[in-house]
Amino acid sequence: MKTILYATDYSTNSISAIKLADVFRNKLDAQLHIIHVFDISATFISTVSLAYAKLEEAAFKDNREKLELFCREHLEKFDDDDTKPMLHVVENSIESVGIIEKAEEINADLIVVGMRGRNIVRDLFIGSTATALIEKSPVPVLTVPQKPIPSGIKNIIYATAFEEVDVLAIDKISEFAATFDAEIKLIHVSTKNEYAAEDQMLWFKEMLKEKVSNKNISFEFRSSEDVFNTLKEFLLEVDVDILVMLEREGNSLIPNLWHFDLVKRMKLEHLVPLLSFQKNSLQLSKKVSSSIE
Repeated sequence: MKTILYATDYSTNSISAIKLADVFRNKLDAQLHIIHVFDISATFISTVSLAYAKLEEAAFKDNREKLELFCREHLEKFDDDDTKPMLHVVENSIESVGIIEKAEEINADLIVVGMRGRNIVRDLFIGSTATALIEKSPVPVLTVPQKPIPSGIKNIIYATAFEEVDVLAIDKISEFAATFDAEIKLIHVSTKNEYAAEDQMLWFKEMLKEKVSNKNISFEFRSSEDVFNTLKEFLLEVDVDILVMLEREGNSLIPNLWHFDLVKRMKLEHLVPLLSFQKNSLQLSKKVSSSIE
């Protein structure tokens, strides 16, 4: 994980996210990019008398100054030449699209954004950006609640459905978990309709041993018809720094509730930082790697 893209709207809800992005940047020796996406029509709707070219120039200048001021206020050693982040101001009427395009341009390994508070009106607007990123970003997305952030990462919880693609995600997590010396705890909640869940777990453990070198991994197995609340209760029991889930795009063939609705519901709980991977992107990256080999 060498390139991190953090997106901000300058709000207090994004402060914890920039601080956690900085923790990752320092620990992983990664390049931090910081982006703000604005809509020029919304920003300067009251100044329609200006020519568009002047509107655009003024908008970029204004947002660049705001972005630099925000970073200088909330990042230690912002002006240090060795670690100074790269700033990007982008105009796009759809915030998530602007973020994803920049992530692809710089070949980002991770996107970091803040979670909003529980104001329903604001959540409908800004919450939609995080949700769109979770749904569409080919890059893993870390959404961070407005809470004190840990100085390090010690416990990473991964909610698994015992699918082969989960192994790909766990392998990705292992790369930075080892750097933080963090334990990865796998949690699976089995419903009564799930077929041979314990046998699946044994098969999954063997596959992990074969394909993932990280040995600091433990399992938690629970039975319940309420997957969401059982997972939520588990998070409240353990000292978790990051929850990791797989965005599965609502595949109705999955035998329980391990799909994208669960990821979005968990995001809305604002309990812990939530790292989401796209199932399709992981599978595509595996195919590309296999073809190269």
